[in-house]
Amino acid sequence: MADTEHRNRIVFLGSGGVGKSSILGKFLTGKFSSEYKETVEDLYSREYDIKDSHLLVDFLDTAGNIAFPAMRRLSISSAHAFVLVYSITEPNTFEEAKQLWEQIKEVRENYDVIPCVLVGNKLDLENKRLVEKFDALNWADNENLGGAFLEASAKTNEGVTEIFKNLLEQVKTPRHAYDMFQTRRSSIHALEQTDDSQTGNGGEEHVETPEQRMRRSRSLIRRGSKPKLKKCSRDRKNDCCIS
Repeated sequence: MADTEHRNRIVFLGSGGVGKSSILGKFLTGKFSSEYKETVEDLYSREYDIKDSHLLVDFLDTAGNIAFPAMRRLSISSAHAFVLVYSITEPNTFEEAKQLWEQIKEVRENYDVIPCVLVGNKLDLENKRLVEKFDALNWADNENLGGAFLEASAKTNEGVTEIFKNLLEQVKTPRHAYDMFQTRRSSIHALEQTDDSQTGNGGEEHVETPEQRMRRSRSLIRRGSKPKLKKCSRDRKNDCCIS
């Protein structure tokens, strides 16, 4: 029998209407509803077998309404992991996510080792985007959340499973344990070498302007914007499909 005292609480935070409930519902049930219902606070308990471990997980879906600040603070203080959600179509929700991160840093002294994922939801509304991915990634990098940022769509299921896989990866390797900029620097360096070979520079030193580096970074982000998802069988409902 599992230890009922050891439960892992994943708290969803974000403005009202950004899709916190939709992301969680899609992950837990595979269903999506476009009907909006304001959340006060909903708790979903699940048990998962991941390799040789049996995990008890509580998913806490919090209210986006600022009328419940005490409840939100309590949720932050009791969390083992966070999912910060904003809508890519609403800049004010991104600003709210930033403020929530500041609250987490204020309440939790060990915020740098608590698993946390920043999610830009409603990727299916790309043609209505008002929050650029580059801007969100730049802020996340500065807050040591660069490797914990992704965009998703609860409607199409794109990136949803990746959210929870990312949280598990952070359990294995806390964010403070590695350099979030290393991957981007390595990718840029590799691309520079490829460009040199194609243009026939033959290793001749070439210094890029800041504007050129900015364009190159944006290009890399666009190329890597779509995460790969693994297909999971629905036959074993209690098995976690994110291992």
